[in-house]
Amino acid sequence: MSLPHLGLALDAPADISPTERLVLVLLARDAGPDGIAFPAVGRLASAANISPSTVVRTLRRLRDLHLVERTVRSTTTGAAAPSAYRVTVDVQEDEGTQGGPA
Repeated sequence: MSLPHLGLALDAPADISPTERLVLVLLARDAGPDGIAFPAVGRLASAANISPSTVVRTLRRLRDLHLVERTVRSTTTGAAAPSAYRVTVDVQEDEGTQGGPA
């Protein structure tokens, strides 16, 4: 779990939908310190209690908003593997506003 990315996902822009925020939080929860997660669409759908098609549409929207980046992956045999998603909410941008003196 990447706590900085999880916090930033929760504080993402207010104009994203609750479903988009939930999927972003799930990605951040599963991300390593580098912000990269390797979720299966079915697993995200189950965790968010939404359909796989809604997950795919939501991930596309998060990419369009530049909140996540996608890397398509495959196994050594060429079979499809879950894509890698990097939470791209800017950690540097918010570091100065968290925990500083008021």
